[in-house]
Amino acid sequence: MIDFFKYRKISYIASLVFIMITILLIFFKGLNLGIDFKGGFNIEVRSDLNNQDLNSIFSKIDSSREVIVKKELSSNVFSIRIESGSGDKVFLDVVKDKISNLQNVEILMSEYIEPTFSKDLIQNSLYALLSSILVIAFYIWIRFDWQFAFAGIMALLHDVFLAIGFMSLFNIEFNLTMIAAILLIAGYSINDTIVLFDRLRTLTSKEDVKINLPLMINNSIFLNLRRTILTSFTTILALVCLVILAPVNLTEMPIVFIFGVLIGTYSSIFLALPTISVLNYESVLKSRDS
Repeated sequence: MIDFFKYRKISYIASLVFIMITILLIFFKGLNLGIDFKGGFNIEVRSDLNNQDLNSIFSKIDSSREVIVKKELSSNVFSIRIESGSGDKVFLDVVKDKISNLQNVEILMSEYIEPTFSKDLIQNSLYALLSSILVIAFYIWIRFDWQFAFAGIMALLHDVFLAIGFMSLFNIEFNLTMIAAILLIAGYSINDTIVLFDRLRTLTSKEDVKINLPLMINNSIFLNLRRTILTSFTTILALVCLVILAPVNLTEMPIVFIFGVLIGTYSSIFLALPTISVLNYESVLKSRDS
């Protein structure tokens, strides 16, 4: 049997390094905020042109605005993001007027999000994320001992923070879809962790077993290892299908979620359970026996 507990110090150091890298990425590189959070236009067109040609067409309409063009896989449909600027109220009419003169470009959908509305979205998204973490912490606290609650939330925050760093590293657009992905990662991570917590609590509650927390942690992981691997594999398999088949504006979400599944599985095994031993949970068990 693999001694997972033995690698706890290595996992702590590795996670600390990843966290430091994430902090540097966010501080120096920042996040690629989508129009949901900074305002702008989202236009979907059908065309036989390539990304560069479309970028050139829309950039010429107003060279002061940033234009991002993405193409759907195996399709002639493009998603075009244009940042907010001066004259937003008439800009979309100008775009439609210019495009109507082109025979090889057809506008399928267009929308505009005001910068003031974006500020409210950022605030509400942060509230949603923080409130969900607090609810999860309260649930673990009333179901398990406080050591489990602390370890579970630390692992959850670790996964969420690294997922944000992953988005910053690969310049993935941070929008409302990514907020949903982060909440999904938090839910997946804590679910896997709670299953391991429940197994550990079952092993430690047996009266005829000598208390040996490192051994019990290893047994908890080993007994659930098959389930953990199969669940992660099948989830990633479904997400890979989404990456291949989803529309262009939805492919980034499953990519981030795949990373979240991998990092969530790692944190449940190598961070959450070993952290319980650091919080001196073994002495709690021995005091109960006495």
